[in-house]
Amino acid sequence: MPEPNAALQYEHRRPRLTVLVGLGMALVLLLAACPLSLLAVQQRVIRPPAFAFEVGGVEFAAPCPRRGFVCDEGTPWYAVWRGDPEPDGSITYRQLFFMYLRRQRR
Repeated sequence: MPEPNAALQYEHRRPRLTVLVGLGMALVLLLAACPLSLLAVQQRVIRPPAFAFEVGGVEFAAPCPRRGFVCDEGTPWYAVWRGDPEPDGSITYRQLFFMYLRRQRR
């Protein structure tokens, strides 16, 4: 005859195992979503995010910096830029990320 404590221990392990399996599956889905979203942006299935913000005087922007570049809907690439302020008041931009986009269908 099985011990009553063994059944009780199994009941306590089951919810923990369910939570661990659920967290593992969520992590796998999150890791799969990142490259799939990059592919969707590259193929122009979804529109790439456009943003510009400053953190402590350093500017981060995409797909074009606020100053110096002009981007429209037909830009064949997507880039994320970092703008560092210079002592003379100008900004030096560096690319953090670059990706060519598929041609637009007309």
